[in-house]
Amino acid sequence: MLLRVPDEIDPLWEGELEADAEAAGTRGDPQVATAIRELPVVSIGRPESWPLLDLYEQDKVPVAMRALMSETAFHVVRLSCSFRPVHDRTRIEWARFAVRLEPDAEGRTATAFDLHPLLVTQEVKRNVKVSLAPTIKFQEIEAGLGGVDVGFEYPQLEPVISASGAGETEPAWDFSSAKGAYIQGSKWMHLVVALGRGMTSCDAHLHLTADVVSAGLRIPVFSRPKQAHADPLTVRLCG
Repeated sequence: MLLRVPDEIDPLWEGELEADAEAAGTRGDPQVATAIRELPVVSIGRPESWPLLDLYEQDKVPVAMRALMSETAFHVVRLSCSFRPVHDRTRIEWARFAVRLEPDAEGRTATAFDLHPLLVTQEVKRNVKVSLAPTIKFQEIEAGLGGVDVGFEYPQLEPVISASGAGETEPAWDFSSAKGAYIQGSKWMHLVVALGRGMTSCDAHLHLTADVVSAGLRIPVFSRPKQAHADPLTVRLCG
């Protein structure tokens, strides 16, 4: 089964990034005030998830994978975000999309078993196909090797991307500018979540932070929805 990346993000939340307290405290400076008015609009997409076992025909589950799944439930999760500068004077030089896996009511925790993309450094990678190895790790497939039992495809990956947090409860992806190409457009990420023993679902908090350069100033910013009654960025990630 090939889990194709959608053409568009289904927004979980969309809004302007917010300046951190230090930058916001200098709004009296006209340059700072202008820069803060021109902060980028971002979207955080609604996660999609699939129980790993449901992606395979029963007789095609690799033996090694079946052994790993005998005691642990695994889910493949698709995550997304997008960056839209609102003025040509404003650019995003660095951003981090972070996921915090929350413990359940019994205190049990899930972990990030593997992440993709893990590292992208070349200028542009197009039509990238990825499959799951029997070890339940992501592996990129060379063009022309034919179909895969379970995998997905990115139309394009742009550098510089690096992931962290494998085996932990707070995986993250860092996006950095390169060769004058700043961060904009949609970004897609995939995660294998391993549920703790006895867990049937996992909630997570999603968060974006970034460094924005505007009017010659570097401003640390972050995503903070204004809704006071609930946190729309804490979602059921899988299960």
